[in-house]
Amino acid sequence: MSHPAPNASATAAVRSPCRFIRPGLSSLLALATLPLALLHSAPASACAACGCTLSKDWLGPQAGSVSGWSLGLAYDYINQNESRTGTRKLSLAQADALLNPPANSGHETEVQTATRATTVQVDYNTDSWGVSVQLPIVDRWHTTWQAGLADPGSYNYNQFTALGDIKVLGSLTVTDDGRFGVVGGLKFASGSTTRAFDGPPGGRIDPALQPGSGSTDLIAGAWYGDMVGNWGWFGQGTLQHAVSAMHGYSPGDALLVNAGLRYGSMIERITPLLQLNYVHRDRDSGDLVNVNYDGSPLTGGNLLYLAPGVSARLGDGFSAYAYLQLPIYQNVAGVQLVARYIASLGVRKNF
Repeated sequence: MSHPAPNASATAAVRSPCRFIRPGLSSLLALATLPLALLHSAPASACAACGCTLSKDWLGPQAGSVSGWSLGLAYDYINQNESRTGTRKLSLAQADALLNPPANSGHETEVQTATRATTVQVDYNTDSWGVSVQLPIVDRWHTTWQAGLADPGSYNYNQFTALGDIKVLGSLTVTDDGRFGVVGGLKFASGSTTRAFDGPPGGRIDPALQPGSGSTDLIAGAWYGDMVGNWGWFGQGTLQHAVSAMHGYSPGDALLVNAGLRYGSMIERITPLLQLNYVHRDRDSGDLVNVNYDGSPLTGGNLLYLAPGVSARLGDGFSAYAYLQLPIYQNVAGVQLVARYIASLGVRKNF
């Protein structure tokens, strides 16, 4: 796919997609799929909380899959093409002016990061515990002005399709009624961290834009779900923390808090869904992390999404879902790229 160079007068784009966890788990009467983060998928030089943050157990913890094996396929589209500082939107020219003041020019201004993430998920569940393995394949297009808009010749781009960081998660139902449970696991440093720009002037892309973060992360959280008549609801919280990282870069801690609501019987074929997704992302650290000319961070922030969706039971053990995440609050440190929406689709087969 070819992408034309951006026009300097165009409105700003999105800062690289953060690798915010997007994992999940499935188990009977337990939270099936639990995404955290990057994830996000990886940012350029900064990303407060980019990526899909949904709970992929789209029917809620109280309506998990049957015991045994299941195979899932999820697709997330994240087009970060809007610049922002704090809670304020910026045009590309305004973002460049903040990053390249007259006395400190020559810094990069990011234009767009479009990520298409496909995740293959294999689960095994019993009535009280479950294990999930997620293998993400990241397709990313990223563009930047390496020396700001004052130097049109510095336009640079990168496109790749590569394996991301693999996650292994476990779920345990704590109470006899199946309403409360805990989750935990690891994200491994399986994705590449050495990708370079395709166009001149070249050079390695920023660590948060790589297919992998280069870190091993610990993931821990808990959930609670219940039914009131035909209404089902759940709440969950997860924390992701890097316990080891490559030299010069360590992703900031990511806290995700999700609440979900659905209406209708679990045996109905079509179920309307609604989620509220909150993400807090600490700033990244290390010598390779991009900062503004004055040393201020270009990572970290708080985001809140409202996500309407729908699920469908397709028969023969198949089920599917679709969500559209819409940001209702975005507050980022420095100048970062954010997405106007995140689209998520998925299908699962229970065996």
